[in-house]
Amino acid sequence: MRALRTFGTTQPVGVARLLQAGPLSCRLEDGGLRAICWHGEEVLRAIAYLFRDEDWGTPAPVIRHRETAQPASGFALAFDLQWTLPQGVLRALARIDGDAGGVLSFKVDATADVPLLTNRCGFVVLHAADVAGCALRVEHVDGAIDDACFPQLISPSQVAFGIRGLTHVARSGLEVECRLQAELPHDPQGKFEMEDQRNWSDASFKTYVASLLDPWPYTLPAGRTLAQQVTVTVRQGDARPSGGRAVAADAPVQVGEPTGIRMPPIGLGVPLDVSDITDPEWASVMALRPAWLQAEVVAGDERAANRQLQAIVRLARACGAAVQLDVLCPPRHDAQALAARLAQQCRSAHFVPQAVRACPEVYLKSYQPGAQWPQSASLESYAHAFAQAFPDSRIGGGMLTYFTELNRKRQSAEHIRFIGHSTCPLVHAADDRSVMQTLESLPHIARSVRAIWPGQGYRLGPITLGMRRNPYGQSTMANPRHERLAMATDDPRHQGTFAAAWMTGYAAAVVAEDLELLTLNHSHGVQGPMLRADLADPRAPACVPVWRVQAVLRDAGGSAVHAVRGLPADARGLAWSTDAGTTCLLLANLGEMPLRLRLRGNWTGSDLSRPCAAAALRTPGPTVTPDPVAGCPGIGELPLAACQVVVLQA
Repeated sequence: MRALRTFGTTQPVGVARLLQAGPLSCRLEDGGLRAICWHGEEVLRAIAYLFRDEDWGTPAPVIRHRETAQPASGFALAFDLQWTLPQGVLRALARIDGDAGGVLSFKVDATADVPLLTNRCGFVVLHAADVAGCALRVEHVDGAIDDACFPQLISPSQVAFGIRGLTHVARSGLEVECRLQAELPHDPQGKFEMEDQRNWSDASFKTYVASLLDPWPYTLPAGRTLAQQVTVTVRQGDARPSGGRAVAADAPVQVGEPTGIRMPPIGLGVPLDVSDITDPEWASVMALRPAWLQAEVVAGDERAANRQLQAIVRLARACGAAVQLDVLCPPRHDAQALAARLAQQCRSAHFVPQAVRACPEVYLKSYQPGAQWPQSASLESYAHAFAQAFPDSRIGGGMLTYFTELNRKRQSAEHIRFIGHSTCPLVHAADDRSVMQTLESLPHIARSVRAIWPGQGYRLGPITLGMRRNPYGQSTMANPRHERLAMATDDPRHQGTFAAAWMTGYAAAVVAEDLELLTLNHSHGVQGPMLRADLADPRAPACVPVWRVQAVLRDAGGSAVHAVRGLPADARGLAWSTDAGTTCLLLANLGEMPLRLRLRGNWTGSDLSRPCAAAALRTPGPTVTPDPVAGCPGIGELPLAACQVVVLQA
């Protein structure tokens, strides 16, 4: 039951194995390496061998470990990997070796039993996002050397091509070299290239096997063994201790002075077919009372648009929300005619949206920066058409998908007053740690948006754990067994405390960006308010825990944000003061282990980590009060379980 309450699934979590060779350490998880460290400092985020299908889906292999001899000065292990796919089976033998001198190697020999189509099969290496700005030396497959830096702003295209080796200097002065080798059926050079994964809100730069400039998918031939290897060498160089996020174990959490920023208003996403909203979902939206509804409508289909507009107007008037209308514009329609017709439909419904943003449907799919984009009227022409048709609305721009598409198709600021996009934490990986790490990328995304569109308002959302749309394949992934699955619309963790902790971390990461609007979750459906049937009492429908967090954030809208100091690495916090003089502190444990926080000041509050009926959405949960610490006047100790969220007042 604890797994269901936390993650909404009983799918087992992979057990991590610590590998240690003197100052070199890493974690073996699900057949890949994570948190590769030297004297405790992360030098690489991950190395993994992956198979990706024609829709960029990432099936998990079955892993069987072999017995290996353990060298005296390091570690060595081997294991078998097997992917059973609809077309056939891919088998591989993996070997990992590490020594105390700072050398780590990961080698895989893979053989398919039948020809298999793949978009990518082989190694990916992740450098953490905090290397942005660090020196980077690239050795190419032809022997050429380039001295550069990891980009500070997010690169819309690949950072480096034709890679054989990478050497970077960390902020501490450590020098880290990666040698990359691959046998590929379609590329005798065995190239690697690097992309800036911050585009997709992954907190990393990813170096991957094969080139996206070559044709894909490509075929793994039957019966041919293909070898790949990554070798990492760490050199001390001019290394010095790294500051990191380390906080002394006994340091108290403190709320500082106002930052000069106000909490953003909180919106709620309204997908298509809102007329299908159920009675419990309707009651939950009424209890939440979002400040905004960010609602989608398809222009051009008069009957469907009228039905959607009527449902939006009814919902907005009932909960007293302003409306941002996100308009999907089908191809082969004139932008001005679409805008004029939709404006007439809004007038017929006696409805004036406070904000309008239009996006051609063809831009719901992603294209490489240098690729041929589909024929369509420009984003600027759509903005101009809707500005004329909706003179009393705030006109916005941007994408209804992710920052990736926004970065690759940069709309000019002409005719718009705000820019917007969403994010999704499930594009490349779906394990708990990777999803939580996506929060690290959000300040990087915001800095890039502000640099490209200075002076424009900035709106984020709707933000959900599950993937609303898949710009990179035919569709999102079905998830009937409620597993942790990349690119799935229905993520089971939305049902548990995990989503409440992740959303708290999300708000804490972006509140400093002075947003015009932060839109969270959906009004109905699998990313909406209600526990799914197998978790809920059918006699008493209940809201998922993240909706309690959303209600707290909604009430905080417009309040003065305060700095929060002293949080340990796995904790996130957000503080604000109300007009009545109350100081509030929202805290979440994002980690897998319990925490004990020491708090300065006199606090009392409630636990937000439990489902509740819609009628109780704004009533306090179980009381939370820090225990006094003996010998430390004015300091209390607060235990937080994994993924627990509390709100405190002083």
